[in-house]
Amino acid sequence: MRTGIVLAGGHSARFGGQKLAADVDGISILAATISAFAGLVDGLIVAGPQLPPDWGRVWDDTTPLVLIPDADPFGGPLAALANVLGRATPGPDSLTIIVGGDMPALVPGVLRAMFDRLDADPSIDALVLEAPDRAPESSAPLQVLPLAVREARARAAVLDTVGDGRRSLRSLLDRLRWEELPAAAWLALDPDGRTLLDVDTRADLERIRPG
Repeated sequence: MRTGIVLAGGHSARFGGQKLAADVDGISILAATISAFAGLVDGLIVAGPQLPPDWGRVWDDTTPLVLIPDADPFGGPLAALANVLGRATPGPDSLTIIVGGDMPALVPGVLRAMFDRLDADPSIDALVLEAPDRAPESSAPLQVLPLAVREARARAAVLDTVGDGRRSLRSLLDRLRWEELPAAAWLALDPDGRTLLDVDTRADLERIRPG
């Protein structure tokens, strides 16, 4: 079983408006993010206040898409993930990829490669993408999303992490056996590295828009 979780809460303070409703290539940012999972997963969960009005333009109705409102709308991404996974009863082979709702340039082939890598190696619980410009000994923060996880292990880890009072997605990795998918492997599918792009500001949106 392969599923996707789109974290679509928050208040878009740096963007200065309803960020996820902003237009990118003729559809909303959130709809563009959702579209990356079409044909790739057995079901998709959007964690946030509402689905975008144009979600039907990018999603096949035969694949379940579920909205789960955040228990704490401004509790942050880890709390939102705990709210979703806390409701789940994952099977032993269930895999999940977690992304932000503000990642409209995700490349489906990269997400598939993350699923396949995790599926092939039971010794790891989670997988992130190696940043192409991150030096091995860099102190720069690790970009956690997109994050592929074994759902059963992630469920236990996220509930324990939230229970300890921690709030960052990066802290979740401290409880999981994780590795990075080498940049050379995923950039072969996404030469411009667009899968790592997210939209925090209007300038970010302009960089992501075609042209």
